[in-house]
Amino acid sequence: MTHSHHQQQGAITLMVAIGLVMVAALTSFYSVQSVFIDRLTGQAQIQATQARLAAEAALAWAQAEIQRTAQTTSAPAFWSAQPSTPCPANRKGLQWQCVRLQAPLLAGAGADIASAHVVAMRDVVNAPHVAELQASSVLKDQRSRAQVQQSLFMPTVLPVPASVSTAAVVLSSSATPSCASTAWQQVLGGLSAEHIRAWSQAQERQGLHALSQPPRSIYWVDSPAPWTQSVGSAQAPVLLVFSATACTPFCPSMVSGVRIHGTVVLDTQCQDDRARAWRAGQIDGQLLVNSAWPEAPNASQVTAQPYARKAYLLPWPQGMDAQQVQIVNGSWRESTP
Repeated sequence: MTHSHHQQQGAITLMVAIGLVMVAALTSFYSVQSVFIDRLTGQAQIQATQARLAAEAALAWAQAEIQRTAQTTSAPAFWSAQPSTPCPANRKGLQWQCVRLQAPLLAGAGADIASAHVVAMRDVVNAPHVAELQASSVLKDQRSRAQVQQSLFMPTVLPVPASVSTAAVVLSSSATPSCASTAWQQVLGGLSAEHIRAWSQAQERQGLHALSQPPRSIYWVDSPAPWTQSVGSAQAPVLLVFSATACTPFCPSMVSGVRIHGTVVLDTQCQDDRARAWRAGQIDGQLLVNSAWPEAPNASQVTAQPYARKAYLLPWPQGMDAQQVQIVNGSWRESTP
């Protein structure tokens, strides 16, 4: 009986000892695992920080590149010089122009960085002066990624006067020396021929036309051929400019039956003869002639409309210098793609 009692006590002691050993082993295992997880978490945080810093560096480089292009050539030149790229899913539609910039200075920035690039986006109908920059980076492990975004105001176009004459026809005074006070400056302000031409070309490259969605809003015409197409509507008016080239020696008339909703401009370069006997068809909006309009035909119909300036009257922050590249306040975003 005593011998059996001792055996039972020994078995219990052995089981307790084994249990203690197992508890100690499990404690050690989970302690090591916890340290390992902490190390992995710390490493992941380091890699995430590296990816974010690489994306921020790419964004800063892109901003500097845009600033350099605007100063050395022109802001419109930036959009025509970069290779196009598919737009993000939330920027779909013909009006969205997207270009890709590779940041060469990041090539030796860190051994862990696989790639860093920037996609610049803009709406060529409603906001051709705003560039949305989306910078992305990927580390070599292909798991650590980062994305940052910021918008810039660009002098691809310039503001127009807040209030101008609402008359159906605005002419330049031929009596003014050197035609200094032109109808162009009165109505279009700093919106130059270069700005309008580049804006028109951008919309054309995007495939916009009179029946597209959204419809094209800016037309720059160099051809001397008669204008045959009705464009614009009260909801989506247009800016139609017959350039100095088109108006040499005479501005091309619009054929009978053509109807324009918006603003029509004859860039006669302050030479009255270029607009002589020009026929307007039917214009609902405003006609701007950069000279006098001698012998205006009775068949021309121009009716003033309040929506005439909508195509080129863009929102700008009050008091800003629109001729400089500037950050859009509140546009900074950070995410993981």
